[in-house]
Amino acid sequence: APAASPQQTAETKVPLAPEENVPLAPPVFSFSTIDGEEIRLEDVLGTVPVYVLFVPSVDDELDRAQVGKVQARYAEFEALGANIFVIASDLPTKVLRLRDELGLEFPLIADPLNVIASDWQVFDLFGEGKSGPASFVFDAHGTLIARLVAAELDDRPSVDEVLRVIEESLSAGAA
Repeated sequence: APAASPQQTAETKVPLAPEENVPLAPPVFSFSTIDGEEIRLEDVLGTVPVYVLFVPSVDDELDRAQVGKVQARYAEFEALGANIFVIASDLPTKVLRLRDELGLEFPLIADPLNVIASDWQVFDLFGEGKSGPASFVFDAHGTLIARLVAAELDDRPSVDEVLRVIEESLSAGAA
């Protein structure tokens, strides 16, 4: 068994879904972004902080607002050296439209068949046939430090919380 990390996994103020709804370890994935860039999660994990955000729909106002908040604070993520991956349960054409409308600068992954969402155990949390709102944050060592999975359909993980746990992990690593 892996050694226990001295750092506790951060919890969100948003009610968490039951533990069985979140993976114990991140499933490894390789994918193409909507821009055709090939990304392998295992190539990034353990090198920089990583924020993986699942959004149920690019047409949903709550999801659009959340992705917009991430973009508005993108410079803060960049300053921390963090990589962001947004995975949407939508067709590539819809995800491209969202990128263009909001001027998004980070990789977007269309997951219309919910393959990635299923692997991460965030698919169909609310019986809607798409991913549930969820954020997974990894420190620069590849350790899962926060899993923020909405317990209710209208919950969205906080961008402030994600930035806070990344900052704390970097401070702890420098100590």
